[in-house]
Amino acid sequence: MIRTFSAIVFTMTLVVGLATAAPAQTGYRTKSEFQEARFAIDAADFRADKEGLTSLEIYYKIFYDGLSYQKTPDGYQADYEIAISVEGEKGQQIEGVIRDGSIKVKTFAETRRPHDFVINMVSVQLDKQDVTVRAALTDKVGENVYQEEREVKDRDYWGKYPSLSRIEFCREISPSGQDSKFNKGDQWVVPAVTRQFGGDFDTTLTFYQEIYPGRTDVKYTKIITRVYHRVKGFVYVDTVNYGDISENLHEARTINVADFMPGDYELEVRLEGRRGKVYDKIIEEFELLLTAETIYRTDFDLAVEMLRYLATKQERKDLKNAPTPAERRERWDEFWQLRDRYEHNRENPTKEEYFRRVRHADRYFSVMKKDGWKTTRGMIYITYGEPDEVEDYPFELATKPYQVWLYYRLSPPRKFVFIDEWGDGNYELQPPYNGIDW
Repeated sequence: MIRTFSAIVFTMTLVVGLATAAPAQTGYRTKSEFQEARFAIDAADFRADKEGLTSLEIYYKIFYDGLSYQKTPDGYQADYEIAISVEGEKGQQIEGVIRDGSIKVKTFAETRRPHDFVINMVSVQLDKQDVTVRAALTDKVGENVYQEEREVKDRDYWGKYPSLSRIEFCREISPSGQDSKFNKGDQWVVPAVTRQFGGDFDTTLTFYQEIYPGRTDVKYTKIITRVYHRVKGFVYVDTVNYGDISENLHEARTINVADFMPGDYELEVRLEGRRGKVYDKIIEEFELLLTAETIYRTDFDLAVEMLRYLATKQERKDLKNAPTPAERRERWDEFWQLRDRYEHNRENPTKEEYFRRVRHADRYFSVMKKDGWKTTRGMIYITYGEPDEVEDYPFELATKPYQVWLYYRLSPPRKFVFIDEWGDGNYELQPPYNGIDW
């Protein structure tokens, strides 16, 4: 049985074109700060057919532009290997899977498209225990290796009372038209491996979950779903009433997130009985992407403030003082069209890259309650993009932690030094602030 329903509810000159720099020699570059993930994994487990066992599904996503390609008579080809290991509580391997794969495209441009990817999954039967999933992607052409891991805590699906499966965040849920490993019941369920939603055109949070009966008859149950923004707190709730849960239920859910601020969120699902008795509860994290349109839609004043490294004070003032929504949209679009070298319409590469940098700065340079785009590292990253080389000195005995960012491709080349004055992760830019006059 499967049911689907929806619940409604100092301005600086930017580097020309905001082009993303090609990878260069990285020196002491810290992976987590400067490399956008091009390989991702996630996992969810469900009750297996055999009592006492769970079925662990491991999802992986490989972006085309994260691999190296070689020329072939028909175009370009990337070859890779996926190695997945499931380890128990004491580090012993429970299951190991190795798969080879390839990606074939016609043109070189297709090898660099950042939004093309492959999604696949591996399923493993487990008894009750916590496990760690380790996955390694080997790029056979470029000989690069990307590694990811995820811990999966044991959940009891065979207890006295009804229980909830883990949440599987989804890219798509639709009627199943063919035999597929992504089938659940009569639905085709494609995982959202990165747990990222929102963006310019996607205004829904989609997820899949199963509900299992317990050994005791329960006449009344309800599901309470809440969403929390990491900073702003509670933003959404809905309740669905059930009667007796006598069979496995397959639930496909969507929540309208069009008016939710971009950022990090928690999704909480509670299974309750009469008088608020909690039978089961699970909390999972997800992200709503910050893009030009999502921040424009949810907080226009903040969107304008985020332009401080690109727009003049007068330009920001003109945007904020637009008298009507229509005039606001006209001024916003005109601002970006003037900066679009390729003469696109509303969406253009300059705007997309600028807000990608804002998003990256928030993800990696936020400290305490200060958003990453407001930090000095965020300012330099948004203005100049990824450094060609980073020297990172976090554990120097005679000095405070510091970083040196080097931009060789700029004319003239620039060098920026950041010092973590108080050891709290807040790296402040040191003179000379223009990175030139050393």
